Amino acid sequence: MADKKGKKTENIRLMGKKKSSSGRGDSPRRRSQESHRQSPPVVSRNNLGLNAVAMDERHPPRRRFDVPLSSPGAEIQLPAVPAIHNYWRFFSGVLSVALAIALILLWDAPYFRVESVDVQGVKRFTPLEISRAINAVNNPVFAIRPDHLEKDLQLTYSGFSSVDVKVEWPAKVRVIIEERDPVISWNWEGHIRWVDEEGIGFDPHGEGVDLITIHSSMLPSTATNQFLESELVSAIVKMARHAPEGVEMSYDPEHGLGWKDKRGWQVYFGPHPENMEKKMLVYESIVQHLDKKGIQPSLISVEHLRAPYFRMGQ
Repeated sequence: MADKKGKKTENIRLMGKKKSSSGRGDSPRRRSQESHRQSPPVVSRNNLGLNAVAMDERHPPRRRFDVPLSSPGAEIQLPAVPAIHNYWRFFSGVLSVALAIALILLWDAPYFRVESVDVQGVKRFTPLEISRAINAVNNPVFAIRPDHLEKDLQLTYSGFSSVDVKVEWPAKVRVIIEERDPVISWNWEGHIRWVDEEGIGFDPHGEGVDLITIHSSMLPSTATNQFLESELVSAIVKMARHAPEGVEMSYDPEHGLGWKDKRGWQVYFGPHPENMEKKMLVYESIVQHLDKKGIQPSLISVEHLRAPYFRMGQ
Protein backbone atom coordinates (compact mmCIF):
# COMPACT_ATOMS: atom_id res chain seq x y z
CA MET A 1 0.00 0.00 0.00
CA ALA A 2 2.84 2.30 0.80
CA ASP A 3 4.33 1.74 -2.63
CA LYS A 4 1.05 2.62 -4.31
CA LYS A 5 0.73 5.84 -2.35
CA GLY A 6 4.25 6.80 -3.23
CA LYS A 7 3.76 6.21 -6.93
CA LYS A 8 0.59 8.27 -6.88
CA THR A 9 2.35 11.15 -5.18
CA GLU A 10 5.20 10.97 -7.70
CA ASN A 11 2.73 11.08 -10.62
CA ILE A 12 1.01 14.17 -9.23
CA ARG A 13 4.36 15.90 -8.83
CA LEU A 14 5.38 15.10 -12.41
CA MET A 15 2.08 16.38 -13.80
CA GLY A 16 2.52 19.66 -11.94
CA LYS A 17 5.97 20.11 -13.45
CA LYS A 18 4.58 19.53 -16.95
CA LYS A 19 1.89 22.15 -16.46
CA SER A 20 4.37 24.68 -15.17
CA SER A 21 6.77 23.99 -18.06
CA SER A 22 3.96 24.29 -20.62
CA GLY A 23 2.89 27.65 -19.12
CA ARG A 24 6.41 29.03 -19.48
CA GLY A 25 6.41 28.05 -23.18
CA ASP A 26 3.43 30.27 -24.12
CA SER A 27 4.18 33.18 -26.48
CA PRO A 28 4.16 36.79 -25.20
CA ARG A 29 1.34 37.68 -27.64
CA ARG A 30 -0.88 35.01 -26.10
CA ARG A 31 -0.10 36.16 -22.60
CA SER A 32 -0.88 39.79 -23.52
CA GLN A 33 -4.22 38.77 -25.02
CA GLU A 34 -5.12 36.80 -21.92
CA SER A 35 -4.15 39.68 -19.67
CA HIS A 36 -6.17 42.04 -21.87
CA ARG A 37 -9.21 39.83 -21.54
CA GLN A 38 -8.87 39.75 -17.82
CA SER A 39 -8.49 43.56 -17.43
CA PRO A 40 -11.71 45.31 -16.40
CA PRO A 41 -13.36 47.78 -18.77
CA VAL A 42 -12.51 51.48 -18.38
CA VAL A 43 -15.38 53.99 -18.50
CA SER A 44 -14.53 57.65 -19.31
CA ARG A 45 -16.91 60.53 -18.63
CA ASN A 46 -15.25 62.85 -21.12
CA ASN A 47 -14.13 62.60 -24.74
CA LEU A 48 -10.53 61.80 -23.90
CA GLY A 49 -9.43 58.51 -25.33
CA LEU A 50 -12.24 58.34 -27.91
CA ASN A 51 -11.62 58.32 -31.63
CA ALA A 52 -13.54 61.42 -32.75
CA VAL A 53 -13.12 60.66 -36.44
CA ALA A 54 -14.54 57.19 -36.00
CA MET A 55 -17.43 58.62 -33.99
CA ASP A 56 -18.25 61.13 -36.73
CA GLU A 57 -18.09 58.49 -39.46
CA ARG A 58 -20.62 56.29 -37.79
CA HIS A 59 -23.77 55.83 -39.83
CA PRO A 60 -26.92 57.28 -38.26
CA PRO A 61 -29.26 54.70 -36.77
CA ARG A 62 -32.04 53.51 -38.96
CA ARG A 63 -35.69 53.53 -38.03
CA ARG A 64 -37.83 50.54 -38.79
CA PHE A 65 -41.56 50.86 -39.31
CA ASP A 66 -43.93 47.93 -38.72
CA VAL A 67 -47.45 48.32 -40.09
CA PRO A 68 -50.04 45.94 -38.58
CA LEU A 69 -52.37 44.16 -40.94
CA SER A 70 -56.02 43.20 -40.46
CA SER A 71 -55.10 39.63 -39.48
CA PRO A 72 -54.21 39.15 -35.80
CA GLY A 73 -50.46 38.98 -35.25
CA ALA A 74 -49.68 39.80 -38.91
CA GLU A 75 -47.70 42.90 -39.83
CA ILE A 76 -45.61 44.22 -42.70
CA GLN A 77 -42.10 45.57 -42.24
CA LEU A 78 -41.23 48.68 -44.25
CA PRO A 79 -37.65 49.41 -45.36
CA ALA A 80 -35.60 51.14 -42.74
CA VAL A 81 -34.55 54.75 -43.33
CA PRO A 82 -31.77 56.62 -41.58
CA ALA A 83 -32.85 58.83 -38.72
CA ILE A 84 -32.17 62.55 -39.33
CA HIS A 85 -31.06 64.45 -36.25
CA ASN A 86 -30.06 67.83 -37.77
CA TYR A 87 -33.57 69.03 -38.56
CA TRP A 88 -32.68 72.70 -39.23
CA ARG A 89 -30.23 71.88 -41.98
CA PHE A 90 -32.70 69.58 -43.61
CA PHE A 91 -35.46 72.21 -43.40
CA SER A 92 -33.22 74.98 -44.81
CA GLY A 93 -32.16 72.76 -47.69
CA VAL A 94 -35.76 71.95 -48.58
CA LEU A 95 -36.68 75.63 -48.30
CA SER A 96 -33.81 76.70 -50.57
CA VAL A 97 -34.83 74.20 -53.24
CA ALA A 98 -38.46 75.34 -53.00
CA LEU A 99 -37.50 79.00 -53.36
CA ALA A 100 -35.30 78.24 -56.36
CA ILE A 101 -38.13 76.40 -58.07
CA ALA A 102 -40.57 79.22 -57.25
CA LEU A 103 -38.18 81.83 -58.66
CA ILE A 104 -37.80 79.88 -61.90
CA LEU A 105 -41.57 79.57 -62.23
CA LEU A 106 -42.09 83.30 -61.56
CA TRP A 107 -39.36 84.27 -64.02
CA ASP A 108 -41.06 82.32 -66.81
CA ALA A 109 -44.63 83.16 -65.82
CA PRO A 110 -46.39 85.25 -68.52
CA TYR A 111 -48.52 86.91 -65.84
CA PHE A 112 -45.49 88.89 -64.59
CA ARG A 113 -44.02 89.80 -68.00
CA VAL A 114 -44.31 93.38 -69.26
CA GLU A 115 -46.42 93.58 -72.41
CA SER A 116 -46.15 97.33 -73.09
CA VAL A 117 -44.74 100.56 -71.63
CA ASP A 118 -46.94 103.56 -70.89
CA VAL A 119 -44.98 106.69 -71.94
CA GLN A 120 -46.26 110.14 -70.97
CA GLY A 121 -45.05 113.70 -71.53
CA VAL A 122 -43.09 113.26 -74.78
CA LYS A 123 -43.29 115.92 -77.51
CA ARG A 124 -40.57 115.29 -80.09
CA PHE A 125 -40.04 111.65 -79.10
CA THR A 126 -42.38 108.74 -79.72
CA PRO A 127 -43.47 106.19 -77.10
CA LEU A 128 -41.95 103.44 -79.24
CA GLU A 129 -38.50 105.07 -79.04
CA ILE A 130 -38.67 105.24 -75.25
CA SER A 131 -39.95 101.68 -74.99
CA ARG A 132 -37.07 100.38 -77.10
CA ALA A 133 -34.58 102.42 -75.10
CA ILE A 134 -35.51 100.91 -71.72
CA ASN A 135 -36.00 97.39 -73.18
CA ALA A 136 -38.63 96.36 -70.65
CA VAL A 137 -41.12 94.55 -72.90
CA ASN A 138 -41.22 90.75 -72.47
CA ASN A 139 -39.06 90.97 -69.33
CA PRO A 140 -40.19 90.02 -65.79
CA VAL A 141 -41.51 93.03 -63.93
CA PHE A 142 -39.53 92.23 -60.76
CA ALA A 143 -36.28 92.37 -62.76
CA ILE A 144 -36.79 96.04 -63.71
CA ARG A 145 -34.80 98.66 -61.75
CA PRO A 146 -36.54 102.06 -62.06
CA ASP A 147 -33.55 104.06 -60.78
CA HIS A 148 -31.25 102.44 -63.35
CA LEU A 149 -33.70 103.11 -66.18
CA GLU A 150 -34.00 106.77 -65.20
CA LYS A 151 -30.22 107.24 -65.30
CA ASP A 152 -29.92 105.40 -68.61
CA LEU A 153 -32.60 107.53 -70.26
CA GLN A 154 -31.07 110.80 -69.07
CA LEU A 155 -27.63 109.73 -70.27
CA THR A 156 -28.96 108.52 -73.62
CA TYR A 157 -31.20 111.53 -74.28
CA SER A 158 -29.77 114.78 -72.92
CA GLY A 159 -32.94 116.61 -73.96
CA PHE A 160 -34.86 115.24 -70.96
CA SER A 161 -35.02 117.56 -67.97
CA SER A 162 -36.63 114.90 -65.76
CA VAL A 163 -37.45 111.19 -66.03
CA ASP A 164 -39.67 109.22 -63.67
CA VAL A 165 -40.04 105.44 -64.10
CA LYS A 166 -42.71 103.65 -62.08
CA VAL A 167 -43.30 99.90 -61.83
CA GLU A 168 -46.87 98.81 -61.10
CA TRP A 169 -47.88 95.23 -60.34
CA PRO A 170 -48.48 92.78 -61.72
CA ALA A 171 -46.72 93.81 -64.97
CA LYS A 172 -46.99 97.52 -65.76
CA VAL A 173 -44.24 100.07 -66.43
CA ARG A 174 -45.00 103.78 -66.66
CA VAL A 175 -42.47 106.39 -67.86
CA ILE A 176 -43.16 110.10 -67.28
CA ILE A 177 -40.81 112.39 -69.20
CA GLU A 178 -40.35 116.15 -69.25
CA GLU A 179 -38.49 117.38 -72.32
CA ARG A 180 -36.42 120.54 -72.60
CA ASP A 181 -37.86 123.20 -74.89
CA PRO A 182 -35.17 124.44 -77.31
CA VAL A 183 -34.99 128.09 -78.32
CA ILE A 184 -31.61 128.23 -80.08
CA SER A 185 -29.90 126.00 -82.63
CA TRP A 186 -26.14 126.50 -82.26
CA ASN A 187 -24.23 125.53 -85.43
CA TRP A 188 -20.53 125.09 -84.72
CA GLU A 189 -18.90 124.23 -88.04
CA GLY A 190 -21.63 121.74 -88.86
CA HIS A 191 -22.05 120.41 -85.31
CA ILE A 192 -25.52 121.37 -84.14
CA ARG A 193 -26.64 121.68 -80.52
CA TRP A 194 -30.02 122.78 -79.28
CA VAL A 195 -30.12 125.14 -76.30
CA ASP A 196 -33.01 125.85 -73.94
CA GLU A 197 -33.74 129.04 -71.98
CA GLU A 198 -31.44 127.95 -69.14
CA GLY A 199 -28.49 127.54 -71.49
CA ILE A 200 -28.45 123.72 -71.34
CA GLY A 201 -27.29 122.16 -74.59
CA PHE A 202 -28.56 118.83 -75.88
CA ASP A 203 -28.72 116.78 -79.06
CA PRO A 204 -31.36 117.80 -81.60
CA HIS A 205 -34.29 115.47 -82.10
CA GLY A 206 -37.29 115.90 -84.31
CA GLU A 207 -38.13 118.03 -87.31
CA GLY A 208 -40.12 121.13 -88.02
CA VAL A 209 -38.91 123.05 -84.95
CA ASP A 210 -38.63 126.83 -85.46
CA LEU A 211 -35.46 127.92 -83.65
CA ILE A 212 -33.04 130.84 -83.71
CA THR A 213 -29.98 129.65 -85.61
CA ILE A 214 -26.56 130.88 -84.53
CA HIS A 215 -23.45 130.21 -86.65
CA SER A 216 -20.12 130.25 -84.86
CA SER A 217 -16.55 129.23 -85.62
CA MET A 218 -16.01 128.10 -82.02
CA LEU A 219 -17.85 127.03 -78.91
CA PRO A 220 -18.74 129.65 -76.31
CA SER A 221 -16.82 129.65 -73.03
CA THR A 222 -18.92 129.19 -69.91
CA ALA A 223 -17.93 128.96 -66.25
CA THR A 224 -20.44 126.21 -65.49
CA ASN A 225 -21.54 122.95 -67.07
CA GLN A 226 -24.07 124.84 -69.18
CA PHE A 227 -23.54 125.18 -72.89
CA LEU A 228 -24.43 128.90 -72.84
CA GLU A 229 -24.88 131.42 -70.09
CA SER A 230 -28.51 132.27 -69.46
CA GLU A 231 -27.73 135.98 -70.02
CA LEU A 232 -26.37 135.20 -73.49
CA VAL A 233 -29.49 133.20 -74.32
CA SER A 234 -31.69 136.14 -73.33
CA ALA A 235 -29.57 138.47 -75.47
CA ILE A 236 -29.90 136.21 -78.51
CA VAL A 237 -33.67 136.03 -78.11
CA LYS A 238 -33.94 139.83 -77.85
CA MET A 239 -31.62 140.42 -80.78
CA ALA A 240 -33.51 138.00 -83.01
CA ARG A 241 -36.54 140.30 -82.79
CA HIS A 242 -34.56 143.09 -84.50
CA ALA A 243 -32.74 140.94 -87.04
CA PRO A 244 -34.01 141.11 -90.63
CA GLU A 245 -36.06 138.14 -91.73
CA GLY A 246 -34.06 135.38 -93.35
CA VAL A 247 -30.61 136.51 -92.19
CA GLU A 248 -28.14 134.16 -90.49
CA MET A 249 -27.20 135.27 -87.00
CA SER A 250 -23.65 134.67 -85.82
CA TYR A 251 -21.49 134.81 -82.73
CA ASP A 252 -17.86 135.86 -82.44
CA PRO A 253 -15.91 135.70 -79.14
CA GLU A 254 -14.34 139.11 -79.87
CA HIS A 255 -17.28 141.07 -81.29
CA GLY A 256 -20.25 139.22 -79.84
CA LEU A 257 -23.58 138.72 -81.59
CA GLY A 258 -24.52 139.87 -85.05
CA TRP A 259 -25.61 138.66 -88.44
CA LYS A 260 -24.61 138.53 -92.07
CA ASP A 261 -26.34 141.35 -93.87
CA LYS A 262 -27.81 140.46 -97.26
CA ARG A 263 -25.96 143.42 -98.77
CA GLY A 264 -22.66 141.65 -98.14
CA TRP A 265 -21.15 142.72 -94.82
CA GLN A 266 -21.03 141.45 -91.26
CA VAL A 267 -22.51 143.49 -88.43
CA TYR A 268 -21.91 142.99 -84.69
CA PHE A 269 -23.72 144.38 -81.65
CA GLY A 270 -21.58 143.06 -78.77
CA PRO A 271 -21.72 139.95 -76.55
CA HIS A 272 -24.61 141.29 -74.44
CA PRO A 273 -26.42 143.74 -76.67
CA GLU A 274 -28.40 146.34 -74.78
CA ASN A 275 -30.34 149.32 -76.07
CA MET A 276 -30.95 147.44 -79.30
CA GLU A 277 -33.44 150.08 -80.50
CA LYS A 278 -30.79 152.81 -80.33
CA LYS A 279 -28.10 150.56 -81.79
CA MET A 280 -30.35 149.71 -84.72
CA LEU A 281 -30.87 153.43 -85.41
CA VAL A 282 -27.12 154.03 -85.35
CA TYR A 283 -26.56 151.05 -87.63
CA GLU A 284 -29.07 152.27 -90.24
CA SER A 285 -27.48 155.74 -90.16
CA ILE A 286 -24.03 154.27 -90.87
CA VAL A 287 -25.43 152.17 -93.73
CA GLN A 288 -27.09 155.23 -95.32
CA HIS A 289 -23.92 157.28 -94.96
CA LEU A 290 -21.74 154.57 -96.58
CA ASP A 291 -24.28 154.08 -99.37
CA LYS A 292 -24.14 157.80 -100.25
CA LYS A 293 -20.35 157.68 -100.31
CA GLY A 294 -20.37 154.52 -102.42
CA ILE A 295 -18.39 152.60 -99.82
CA GLN A 296 -18.81 148.83 -99.53
CA PRO A 297 -17.73 147.79 -96.02
CA SER A 298 -16.80 144.29 -94.90
CA LEU A 299 -17.69 144.84 -91.24
CA ILE A 300 -19.79 147.29 -89.25
CA SER A 301 -19.52 147.28 -85.45
CA VAL A 302 -22.04 148.86 -83.10
CA GLU A 303 -20.71 147.03 -80.04
CA HIS A 304 -20.26 150.35 -78.24
CA LEU A 305 -23.07 152.78 -78.84
CA ARG A 306 -20.83 155.86 -78.60
CA ALA A 307 -17.94 154.41 -80.65
CA PRO A 308 -19.23 152.61 -83.75
CA TYR A 309 -16.89 151.87 -86.65
CA PHE A 310 -16.66 150.07 -89.98
CA ARG A 311 -13.98 148.27 -91.97
CA MET A 312 -13.36 148.25 -95.65
CA GLY A 313 -13.17 145.02 -97.57
CA GLN A 314 -9.73 143.65 -98.46
